[in-house]
Amino acid sequence: MSEDLGKVRLHTNLRFIREIAAGAMGTVFEAEDSGAEGFTKRVAVKRLHPELSKKRPFVEMFIQEAKLVADLVHENIVQIYQLISAGGKHYILMEYVHGMPLSHMCRVLNATGQRVPNNLAIFIAARIARGLSYAHSRRDNEGRPLQVVHRDICPHNVLINTEGQPKITDFGIALAANRATTLDDGAVCGKGPYMSPEQAAVREVDFRTDIFALGTVLFQLLSGTPVRQATTMTQAIAMARATVIDWDALPADLPDDQMAILRRALAADRNDRFESADVFGKALEYEIYKGGYGPTIQTLEEYLRAEFPYLYTNERPISERLGEIERTLITT
Repeated sequence: MSEDLGKVRLHTNLRFIREIAAGAMGTVFEAEDSGAEGFTKRVAVKRLHPELSKKRPFVEMFIQEAKLVADLVHENIVQIYQLISAGGKHYILMEYVHGMPLSHMCRVLNATGQRVPNNLAIFIAARIARGLSYAHSRRDNEGRPLQVVHRDICPHNVLINTEGQPKITDFGIALAANRATTLDDGAVCGKGPYMSPEQAAVREVDFRTDIFALGTVLFQLLSGTPVRQATTMTQAIAMARATVIDWDALPADLPDDQMAILRRALAADRNDRFESADVFGKALEYEIYKGGYGPTIQTLEEYLRAEFPYLYTNERPISERLGEIERTLITT
């Protein structure tokens, strides 16, 4: 080579625009990444909470999440671009998804007494299954299965972009064969209403835990309510361990084939669930396309435009703004 590329040092210039969401481990911001010759790209930046940056196990989990998802390149998984450490803080630079969490869609529709149309509910679940199938089947550079298990599939961790494409996000508590640090240690990880019984009981989990969780998401889309209602986390975990499911919440006219898919995905015994996310996804796709025509991302986009028109304007609620926005330079 004519130059030693090993000595090239790149700089990332980020301008934080607004806070998108905050969770137990971090905060996600919308930002603009700028480069040479006026290059700009809208991105999302996940920042580990400053107090957690002082605790090595949390820092290691954050780093491992970035490394794990960096190689998961799929249209139904939010892409990670870069891991940044600066000023004692840690950031993950990732794909910006212009749209909304599935949880927001469910909340708005529930408030107005509506539900996602059945064919679109199944379409969304089928696309999530595609992303999970891809993640579950990944191997490392030496051909060994990574054994990725998301462990936190729920409406909050599924984003729907304005083009009608569902995307899985937040692999923060995911398991993988090459991931050394987790927060298990006898503690329950995940969200109560969407947990499989084995996850709630802190038993060993595998890809079938994600299948169960996706079944709970589909249940909520079809019924308008979670599979189980609890007032405390303790109660939610106890109900999950007992595989409590409010089957009566489903519409009385739900087709038998769709009910059969749900019952298989939500089976208490994981051996009775779908053999893989791929098989689950194909069952969902057959259900909506067996007549020869079914929903596409364009169909979902048309639905979003009709029901959530504000997604397609430039207006943002004042509460989402960060106030006086300063240019922040992060150098790596």
